[in-house]
Amino acid sequence: MSRSAATGPARRELFDREALPHLDHLYTVAMHLAHNRNDAEDLVQETMLRALRFFEQFTPGTNCRAWLLTILYNVFRNRYRQSANAERVTATEEEFEDRVEQMGLRADAPANDPQTAVLDRLMESEVQAALDSLPEDFRIVLLMVDIQELRYEEAAAVLDIPLGTVRSRISRARGMLKKALEGFARARGYIRS
Repeated sequence: MSRSAATGPARRELFDREALPHLDHLYTVAMHLAHNRNDAEDLVQETMLRALRFFEQFTPGTNCRAWLLTILYNVFRNRYRQSANAERVTATEEEFEDRVEQMGLRADAPANDPQTAVLDRLMESEVQAALDSLPEDFRIVLLMVDIQELRYEEAAAVLDIPLGTVRSRISRARGMLKKALEGFARARGYIRS
């Protein structure tokens, strides 16, 4: 059945089969963007409503997750980024480094430091905090490529930015995270001093 021939129940069945399996992925990205559960749920709901409404624009056999993430990111960008209720995101690399230092995620933290011992047990939340502290332009590219496993070309299409920009931002984002989490990696034995 061609996509233009799918109407009513057949269209809904195709939508359920193609789009619904990606809900968890959408929610993960929405949480990283919105920083709270209620806004993330609203973001995913709005994304799915728009996806269903415009499902005839989706080409079966292509990457539905990338198509949905494009919608999600556009909804976020148009609605949540300008919202007075949205948490302020870090704007620059310098602000990111300041936030990392304030959270105690310094690369130079000694391994026998009690703070490091406590933070080691909370590594997952600290990795999440470091990721959330990335400047938005870097964080979203990292989410698309490393967490959602989109190809660079797909991430560029989702974010409507040049491929070279994706490559540059992913490299810088990985570098910022590496620097921020180096102390944890040493304390856990993932890397040596």
